This record gives sequence, C-alpha cells and structure tokens, in this order.
Amino acid sequence: MFEKAKPIWAETPAKEYNRLLGFTFSFAGAKDAEMFVAACDAYQLWLNGEFFAAGPARCAKNHYRVDRIPLAGKLARGNNVLTALVAGYGVDCFEYACGEPFLQLEVRGKGRTLACTDESTPVFAVPEHAQKVLRYSFQRTFTEVWSADASYARRLRGEEDAPRLPVQVRSARSLHERRSARSLYGEIEPRLFAGGTMALEDFPCREEKNFAPAFLEPRAAFDAYPREELSCDLLREQCRMRVLERDGKGDSDLAAGQYALYDFGVNGCGFLRLHVRAVSDCTLYIQFDEILVDGDVDPFRLNCINCVKYELRAGEYDLTTFEPYTLRYAKIFCAAGAASVERFSLREESNPVAGDIRFSCDRKELQKIFEAALNTFKYNAVDIYMDCPSRERAGWLCDGYFTGRVEHILTGENRVEHDFLENFLLAGPVEDLPPEMLPMCYPSAHPDGNFIPTWAMWFILELAEYTKETGDRSLADAARERLYALAGYFAGFENERGLLEDLPGWVFIEWSKAAEFTNGVNYCANMLYSYALAKLAELYGDRAFLGRSEQIAAAVRELSYNGRFFCDHSVRENGILVRREDVTEVCQYYAFFTGVADPVRDPELWQTLVRDFGPGRKEHNGHPDVWFANAFIGNYLRLSLLERYGYFDLLLEEIEGYFAYMADKTMTLWENDGDYASCNHGFASYVIRWLLCAATGYGGKEGDVLRFSETRSATTGARADLLLPGCALRVEADAGVRRIEERPRR
Repeated sequence: MFEKAKPIWAETPAKEYNRLLGFTFSFAGAKDAEMFVAACDAYQLWLNGEFFAAGPARCAKNHYRVDRIPLAGKLARGNNVLTALVAGYGVDCFEYACGEPFLQLEVRGKGRTLACTDESTPVFAVPEHAQKVLRYSFQRTFTEVWSADASYARRLRGEEDAPRLPVQVRSARSLHERRSARSLYGEIEPRLFAGGTMALEDFPCREEKNFAPAFLEPRAAFDAYPREELSCDLLREQCRMRVLERDGKGDSDLAAGQYALYDFGVNGCGFLRLHVRAVSDCTLYIQFDEILVDGDVDPFRLNCINCVKYELRAGEYDLTTFEPYTLRYAKIFCAAGAASVERFSLREESNPVAGDIRFSCDRKELQKIFEAALNTFKYNAVDIYMDCPSRERAGWLCDGYFTGRVEHILTGENRVEHDFLENFLLAGPVEDLPPEMLPMCYPSAHPDGNFIPTWAMWFILELAEYTKETGDRSLADAARERLYALAGYFAGFENERGLLEDLPGWVFIEWSKAAEFTNGVNYCANMLYSYALAKLAELYGDRAFLGRSEQIAAAVRELSYNGRFFCDHSVRENGILVRREDVTEVCQYYAFFTGVADPVRDPELWQTLVRDFGPGRKEHNGHPDVWFANAFIGNYLRLSLLERYGYFDLLLEEIEGYFAYMADKTMTLWENDGDYASCNHGFASYVIRWLLCAATGYGGKEGDVLRFSETRSATTGARADLLLPGCALRVEADAGVRRIEERPRR
C-alpha cells in the first residue's frame, strides 16, 4: 500500500497521554495525485490551510487500515502544503484500540512519490492543544481545551515554521484495506434563537451529582491525569457557571458574561467550526447537547463533558475541533474579553450514501421518521458501526446486527459491515477476557474484564446475515475456528437440560426490568443461544449444532412457559431448578424472534401480543403483570416480528407510535423510549428497513436477486430511490401496482 512511507512519531517519553503532533509536507500538484494514510490514534488533514479529511478507519489493536484519498481537483497548480495533526491518546477506551502512536502517509502522482513520512519529515508539537485535561467520558478520550494566537493558523498553512522535534521511525505496521467509503464532510449552520448573561461564581461544585469519582481519577482499569496535574479542569469550571438572565433573541457579538444559544435543527455529528473575531483577548466555552433541558444546554446530561474551551488572543480565527461531537443545540459563552461570532457551523462526518437516498409516501409523518432514521444511519455508519456518535463512538455487537441490515438494504453492499466484523476476527483473543470470548464492543479495550456473553451470540447472527446477503464466505471461513471455540466455551455452562446457567459477565437482555432477571437460567439468553447454534449449523453445515439448538428450544418451551407467557428465569432452590414467575414483554419477543415460539404453535400468545401490546400499551395496559419493553431491544424485536409475519399496516401504525416524537424532537432516533440517554443511536436506523418493506415491498438484495414481499401495507404513493452496486434503483408502489426502475449510477 505504501511504496516509500515509513511509520514515524516524535521521540517522546515511553508513556504519555493525549499528545497532539503536527506533520508538514510540501509538494507540487499532479492531476492524478492520491494520498495513502494510516495513523494511530486519530488524524486530521489540512490542505493549503483548509480542513480536508479526518480518520482513520479504525481497525483491531496493532492492525491499521489505510485510507486511500484521491486528490484530483483538490491541489493547487504550484506548491501545496499538507499538514497532518495526529493524536496519540495512549489510554484504554471504547473509541480506539490503544496502540503506539504513529503516522504513515504518502502522496503519489505522475508515477512517483511526491511526499511521504520518513526521517526528514518536519514534526512539531501543538502547544495550543492542552495535554493535561480531563477525560471526556468513561468511554472516550479527552476533553478539548485550546489556547491560540494567529501563529497556529499560519503553521497549518505552512507560512510559519515551528521548532522541529526529533523523528523516530517505528516498526512496520500490519496494514489492511479500508472497505468502507470515505466520510462525507457536509456543513450545517444553526440559527441563533436565544441568549443572555452568565457568571462564573465560587459556589459548591455540582460534580458529585453528575459523575462518580472514578470517572475523573486514574485507577487500575482507567487511564487519566490526576486532578492536581490538570492545566484545565473543565468540569469544575462549568460547575461554577450560572445563568443570570435569558432573552429570546440572542446576539453573536459577545461581551464578557454574555452567551448565545444556537439550534442546528438536527441532532448532527461532526467537528464544531467557529469563525470568530476576538475583539480583545477572550475566553470562550462551547457547550452542547442533543436536547434542551429546561430551555438550556446541560453539558453533563450524557454523563460526559460536552464542552470545548478556547482562550484566544485578539485577532481573527477559523477554529475546528479535533474530535467529532454530537449535538442539536450549542451555547457559546464568553467568560472574559469580547468576541464576535461571524460564523458557527457543524462540519458533518457522515456516511456518503445518505445524500442520494429518498423516500416518500402519502403519510408525511412516516417520511419524517424515515429522514430521522437516515440521519441516524449516516452518523453511526462511518468507518465502523457505532452505538452512538456522542458519549461512546463504540462498535457494539447486537447494535451492529441491525445497522448492518440497513446498510445492505440501502446500498446492496455491506462495506462498513465487512470492516466492522473483520475487526473482531483480527483481534484474536482479547486481553483481560476469556480467550474464547468476543469483546462486547471493538476496537476498544476492556481492562476491567467486562464482557457480554449474549453479544457474542449476536456476532454469529450478524455474520450469518452478512454471508447470506453478500454471498461472501471469506469472513465466515476465517471465523470458523473462533466460533467453534466460542460454542465450546458456552457448552461449559450448560446444565443437565442443556440450558446455560449462571453465565459469567454482563448478561444483557435489554434496558428494562428484564435486566434484573438474569441470574440462574435466563430464558431470553437461552432462546438466543438456541438461535445462534442454529445459525452456526447454517454457516458450517454442522448438524450437531442444529440438534443442540432444537434441544435447548424444547427445554425452554417446557420450563419457561406458564400457560400464558414465557417467564424470564429459573433459579436453584435446594439444588432444584425452580421457575420464577417474573414476566417481561421482551421475553415474549425473544421467543418469537428466535423461533422458540411461532404464531402457528402459539396462536393465543401471538394474538395477545399483536392485540394488547405495542406503543399504546403504557396508556392502556391490559397486562399489568408483564413488565414493559424498551426501545433497545424489545420494541425492535416486536416490529421485526410484525414485518416477518406480514402485519404491514399495523407495522406502519406502530412505527408512528414509537418514533414520531423522536423525529419531531431531534430528527434522529434514540437508544431508549425516552430522551434520558443517547438520542442518536445506530441500531435505531433499522426503521428504514421496515418502512421500505411495508410501503414498497422491497426487502433488499440476496446475491444478485432483488427481494420483494408478496403483500404490503395500504400506504399509497410510496417511492424509494436507492443506490445499489452498478445501478440506481427506484421502487414505486401505488394502488396495488409496483414499478421498478434500474438505471446507471451517476
């Protein structure tokens, strides 16, 4: 992939956190020029003083993907200056697989290397970026605190030299192709809708109400700077802030003590960009969040620190954050000096397919939900599938199963999914986990030894879907030995009935009362286990897995079903397995989703679920003895079942009931059925699949074959425009007539 470039870094102490370095390259333009770049942990590229790209596509620990970036039409005719900012965070987190920092970059054109990393590359420190700061969240790295004058922008443009650091060439890296498409960097500008005055006062800090002390202080399984070493404590500074007065107008010209409140109109994700004129030396805080709480931004709502701080000398600046953030609302507070905000925007980082996807029908609310789901997909399916682009940016299993089906139905390909799944296989046995166990999210580190055994089962389900949809067996073949070992690990916890009992780790079922019924024999976990074994039989043609699957399903039906509902768990009493009468809504959906139950075998229970459950149940609850399901994962299993069994009109009705208020509030879809956690969660984009199937009958591709359902909802005037390999697909459905048009892609 590289011809001459070497992986390099500055000579630095053996262990340090949050180091940001700059690398400068100067080269002549070429019409056919293209760039190849790999890095650890994160990079941002500036071409001739303008933001150009960010990365990398994440890979497994000690493995790195190479971004290949065409430069045609991007270069100046004469000399070009490329500046790469690279962060080596050096901490365990859920966002990156912690590794030795480096940059390996090469520009090629005219049949030769135009620029590359080697011993002569100018490398400089970025003192404007504060190093000793708080972690942003438990799952991500560090907060951003900047102190800048005009020289920072001049260095990015190559107009001012910085003191060069000694260069160290590092050992060769294990490099891999990036399959996922490069991100799209659109730009959203907000409207200024309110403002007022604030004060920084000395009063008791609220931090103990917002964070456990372990979030802030270093410990054995959490790397951080001690509080006493920090150059800036953003948590403590924000806890001292108090709003004095509010007005419904706001002003972009800010004096000390004034703030402006902005609305981006959508809960987007990307890099905050601020073009500001510092009238005098000033201090600015940008606080942000996905929603408003009591009409204001609460930067701590997500148990993270949603704030970026800038200390600026008098002058004019075009500032861009190094890391991407997720927000609909932002508040700029001038704590000292004076500044004029001349432009404020969000430079989106998103999957590029979303801009070419269209859906319409006679029900405007469904169109809005589709758009919200599409926003959710594009922000969470960039280089890997993420749970949320905000507090974690982590590649969780189970979430990925749902996002993968969306990528396929929209594009006919599974390019992001390939990389997402391959990362788990490249990982091999993960440190601190049982050697057979897959990590619950990856690339990431789990020094506390935590894992979700049921999420490893979802990996099997996702791999089976990927293989069926693409016809690509390479990942399944590569996973064979690993998955047989995983099946052997689970077999070690089977009891006398073949059921998993007292599984170690975090046995996650969903965010509901079901989380309290995981001790002993949890029947949801065993239903999923049965289904995963059946998928292993499907993947590898091994009927022994199928026999075990059927045995487990039969035992669950016998022991869990109480004549009305499936109960969640059984526990040992004096050595005997005794069923508890705890019943959750989600347990019923697991039963039907995994094939333990079906409408033919269990017609009464099925009709009860169809008739009495759904989005209106909390208002009209005919079964108070059954604990409610949540969005993740119960409501999604329910709607998947309505799709599977052809209840398309009810499916659309319930989609409105479950998701219309989310689309209205954030134009994205959420982790829970309330706005108390992430309001932009990758799996939630699965709504796209239901809407396309129910409104148009389109069910995606299997190999080279387009799949359509025989029946669909009574929705009229439905039209979908999708991008498939080699063609743009338009599907129209109206008055019982379906029209399909394929045309070449532009």
